[in-house]
Parts: sequence; structure tokens; C-alpha cells
Amino acid sequence: MIMSNKTIILLKESNKLMEKVFKYNFKSSDIMLIPESYTPFDREDLATKINSKYTQVIFFDYYDQFYLLLPLISKKVLKKYIINVGISKLSEQYILTNLEQVMEYKERGLIDYIATTRYDLYIAFKNKISYVVLDYKDNEKKKNNKSVGILNDYYLEESNFYNELSAVALSNIKKATVLNSNIVTKKFGEDFSVEVEEEKDIEKLIYNNVVNLDCKFCDVSYIYFIMSMDAGIPCILGNTNILDDCTELKKYLVLESDDDVNEIKEKIEKSIEEFNSINKLYSSWRKKYTTISKKTIEKFTYLGEWELWKKFQ
Repeated sequence: MIMSNKTIILLKESNKLMEKVFKYNFKSSDIMLIPESYTPFDREDLATKINSKYTQVIFFDYYDQFYLLLPLISKKVLKKYIINVGISKLSEQYILTNLEQVMEYKERGLIDYIATTRYDLYIAFKNKISYVVLDYKDNEKKKNNKSVGILNDYYLEESNFYNELSAVALSNIKKATVLNSNIVTKKFGEDFSVEVEEEKDIEKLIYNNVVNLDCKFCDVSYIYFIMSMDAGIPCILGNTNILDDCTELKKYLVLESDDDVNEIKEKIEKSIEEFNSINKLYSSWRKKYTTISKKTIEKFTYLGEWELWKKFQ
């Protein structure tokens, strides 16, 4: 027997796309966007609401406001935390510190369950962390703009941004749409005859190109990838295990050497030329991904519900 649960999911206010993703995956749940760190909001009032209306609360990603709210939530409410980084990001001290803090909160009983969206982190901490595969589909189609989309920021250490931009310069497209640009990006475009456009809305950026690049050295976005591919736009990936279960598709879309500009350029052009073959492979892989996603989300949703019901009868 599974008790009837009522779930609230808390996201950072800036996570507009993830709000849509969670609505898609947790259809019967309520979602609340929490203000930025230094914006005052009534935590006690929110805690009272959670304690009276919900059987569980799900926190997504690291956020100071969440840490401050946790001690105010009743033991009768399941507290679940979803971490959205891969194991390679633990080389950054503040991310490692945040993970250690979440683990400590679980040991102290402030958090009941931890999950990750990244398979590598799940494997590393299998005895402590569950695995959640988030899905998303919104039926958007490509806008047929002949440009290459770069889905990561120039200022991120792992972004591989300028190698991606260099590959565009070598390709036969010569136009890039980017999330953020600066004086160096603009000068690069002038010097190497690449037209650089800026689009700060990630969804508009994804759907506005003939091919997308998410060639980060680590921690690529699964959601960006499936959004792009679902819309009929090939998406080239950096170091990732997302396609390990489909080696043929991986050969087309995943780089063997992340910083090889020529390989990125070749994959840009080949993915456009052979997209029909790629799409057949992707369609088969996509069905498996959806099945896995549904199973992991259902398991995570009901994790602990029965035990909690018995405990407080």
C-alpha cells in the first residue's frame, strides 16, 4: 500500500526552465520558486504551510535559502534533495563542500533522502544517493536559422567555449548564437569572420540553430541535449556518459577529444549531413530514456512514504 502523497518542489527563482521540467516530470506536485539569496522572504510562514499541507518537500540543487528552511520543517514531512552535478564538478571546492553539507544533514536527520541526476555521482555514492532521470518534451521545432548554438557560457572554466567558437570559424556555417558574449568574443568574431549573435534565453537559443554545441569538458546538460534532439537539431556533446548505452549514436555526437577543434568542426558538419541516420538511432534511444526516467521518478517520489506513514500512526 502506498499512501496518497502531496509534494511541493522548491527551486531557485532563476530556474525558469527547470520549473517547466519539474512540472513535466512531477505533474501532481506543487512548485514554488524561492527568491534569490539576499531577498527576504518569510521562511517560517513557508515552513508552516509545508508542515500543514504536504507529506514531502523536494529541494533541487544547492541553495542557502534551502539550508535555512530545513530546520523549520516537521519530521512528519519527508525531505528530499536532488543534486544536479556530476562527480567531475567535485574538483571545485565549494561544490564539494555543499555535497558534504547535504550528506551531513542527512546523517543528522534534517534530510531523509538524497538523489542525483548524474549517473557518475550515483555510482560513486551508490549506498547513499538515489538516481533520478529527468525528462522533458515540449514539441518545439527548430526555427531554421543557419547558425551554430553554443549552449554554455564563455566564463565557465569547463565550458570549452572558445574551442567551440573556433570550430564554428573552421566550419562552413560561420555564424554562432551564444548565451553571453564579451569584448573578446566580439573581437574573435571580427578577426575570424564569424557572425556572433547573443540570445540570453536558453530555450530560444536551443531552438534557433541548425546544430547545437554543449562540448563542456564535464557535466553536460541532459535536458538541453534532449530538447535539441527532440526538435530535430543535432547536439554535439563533450565528455559525458549519457550515450554509453548506444555506441553508434555516441560516435556521431560525443567528442573523443574535447579540446580538438577539428573534431568539433567535423562533428558539426557530419551531424547535419547524416541527421536522418542519427535521428533513427536517437528515436530508439529516446524511448529507453523515457522509460528509465518514469521508473526513477516514480521510485524517488514514493521513497519513504510507507515508512513515514507507519512511523506516525
